[in-house]
Formats: sequence, C-alpha cells, structure tokens
Amino acid sequence: MPKASAVSAQSDQPDTDSRPDIADHRTPAHKARQGLSYPFGDQVPSGTTAIDVADRIKWVRIPLPWSLDHINVYLVDEGTRGWTLIDTGSFGERGRAAWEALEAGLLDGRPIWRIIATHMHPDHLGLAGWLAERHGSILVMTLGEYLMASHLWMGGAATMPDSDVQFLLKNGLPGDYEPMVRAAGYDHYQKGVSKPPEQFERIEDGSVLTIGGMRWRVVIGRGHSPEHACLECLDEPLFIAGDQVLPEITSNVSVYAREPMGNPLAHWIASLDRMRQISGNPLVLPAHGPVFHGLHARLERLIDGHIDKLERLHAACQEKPRSAVSAFGALYRRKITGFEFFMALGEAVAHVHALESLDLLSREDDGGVYRFSATGQFDRGAILPAILALPGVALKPLSPA
Repeated sequence: MPKASAVSAQSDQPDTDSRPDIADHRTPAHKARQGLSYPFGDQVPSGTTAIDVADRIKWVRIPLPWSLDHINVYLVDEGTRGWTLIDTGSFGERGRAAWEALEAGLLDGRPIWRIIATHMHPDHLGLAGWLAERHGSILVMTLGEYLMASHLWMGGAATMPDSDVQFLLKNGLPGDYEPMVRAAGYDHYQKGVSKPPEQFERIEDGSVLTIGGMRWRVVIGRGHSPEHACLECLDEPLFIAGDQVLPEITSNVSVYAREPMGNPLAHWIASLDRMRQISGNPLVLPAHGPVFHGLHARLERLIDGHIDKLERLHAACQEKPRSAVSAFGALYRRKITGFEFFMALGEAVAHVHALESLDLLSREDDGGVYRFSATGQFDRGAILPAILALPGVALKPLSPA
C-alpha cells in the first residue's frame, strides 16, 4: 500500500461522515438533535446472544476483521422451515466460528432455509456460499448484485489489471507507487467471499416477499453498490436498510476502474431522495451501528452531507485545477491513510463526476492526470433537482404501501 505520508490529506476537524468505516462519536444528546432515537439504548448483541427487535426477528452481530468490526445480520423465524437470514458476514475464520457457535445454540437445530443478501460486498455476501452448502439454503438477491459478485469472484488475479492501475494514475495517484499497486494483487474479493452459490432467486425493485409471515417490499438503492436491496415491511413499521441508511456513518460511494466514467453519487442521492416516500417512522434495521428510529431525518442528513462536500469541492476547484487526489483536503476532514486511501480516491472521483455531470466542473488531461476546474455558480438549492433530471438517474416513485 502507498505510505500515508505520500497519499494522505488532513484538515482541521474530524468528519466521521466522510468515511464508511469510522464510528461516529457524537454524544447521545447530539444524535437526538439529529432526529434519531435508539429504542435499545446501548444494548447490542454479542457472541451467540441476540436481541429480539420485532416478532420473529432476531438481531445478531457477526465480527469483521476490519476497523469496521461488525455487521448486523437478522434472523427471521420461519417455523418448521427454519430461518431466513438477511446478510451473512465476511468469509474468514472469525465469521465461520461465529456461525458455528450460532448453529450450536441460537438456531435451535433448525436450518437456514433462505439467505437474502442486500448486496454483494464481502461483509454481506461473504459467507453465503459456505452457509448455503451447510444448510441447503436458497440465495435471494438482485441480478445486478449477483452478477457483479460472480464477476469479481471469478476474476480474481495475482496482479492488478492495467486498466485499474491507469485509472488510479489518471486520477492523481503518484506514479512512483505504481509498482506497489500492481503487486497488491486483484484477489481481495475472492479472499473475503466464499464461492457464491451457482443458482439464486432474483428479486427486483417492487418485489414483495413473505418473510416471517409478513409482507416485505424490495426498495432498490444505487450508488454504494449496483442494485442494493432494502426491505420495507408492509405490515409493521420496519425497514431493513443494509448499507443504504446507516445511523452513525455514511457508506462509501465510489467510482471504480471497471466503470471509469460512472456517476454513482448521483444515483446514491436519487435513491436516498426516493426513500423519503417511505411512510411513517419505521424501526430501521441497519447493517452497521444500532437499530434506530428517525429514517427521514437520517435521509436528510445523508443527502445534505454530500451536497456540503460538492459545495466544498466546487470552491476548491475555483482556487486552482485539482485532481481527485488533490481534492482530498476539500472533502475529508481527517487524515486518510492505508487502504482507506483507495476508498477515499474512489469517493473523490464520484464527487468530481457528479459536479462534472451538472456542468459545474470542466476536465482537462494535464500530462496524464485529469484535473478539474470549477465552472458556473454553485446553487445549493438547485443541486438535487438537477441530479434528479440527469438521464437514467431518477427512480420511479414508490407505489402506496
């Protein structure tokens, strides 16, 4: 990995919403002012213990081997059929050991009948193949997520593709780090994900599933991953959010080399905006952090946070042309080091591309590096309508529940 001294940026205040794996240490009183409340207080599941968050629904935590050290998974009691599991944890010794302990106790001798993966990231899909083989489980997920998972798993290689290296260099990675990047390999996904099941059941936006005797509607989100499935309960005020709406951190939204001109931030913001149409004040069951109330307040904060970053980036590019890497100081309020650098770079490119799509940045190729200069005036109130007007970005309205 590149050394921190060469590829880090720092400004004066910590910004916990800038990275997808750093806890938000704001006080409970501050969080309450943000419109969030936590019905279980400081209580979280641990080890083989679970918290009953609703009738038939158990909240369990599986350890992760990263700075973001847990994922919330949800086990739904399906009676004699066994259990429906939402998300799995990553493939590795800790994750497998956690599930072996749960099999010996909490599962009560009944199989995991069905696995619903909200999306294809290793912490959500990583143990699906392993668990499906042990339990004979059905895998349920969207087509976009299944195909991307299969592509990444089968495409693992010892060296990084030239296209990925060039993508990093074009967006400002110092050239003397190219040998290290190439040596890092291209098999990280394969290491964190057991071989995905060879068959799956497809869900789509608007699909209705029966889980635990209740009706759940699939609400698709985009930007963090291609076709992320959230689940809105139509019979009780419950919302399984995956990574789309987290209470204390914001998910990474990145451009990747396989789609180098992508505009995921526009899709992300449009997805969050559509979720404002979810009625009431459901109990949100997120993939990370505590279960909470305050969905609409959190949606507002997530959207506003990215618009804040777009405004800071536009102002920085008025001062001088900037690459994605040299824009770090405008986007992140703490030092970016280690593997986080690559996540931060992908997210910086996402913000650059969003402004470029709105004709608020212009691109030039400066000696093999893309640099961006501000154009036009940043009108904060016009950003969301302009994003929703971009071709292919807006999603159809949610039908009445």
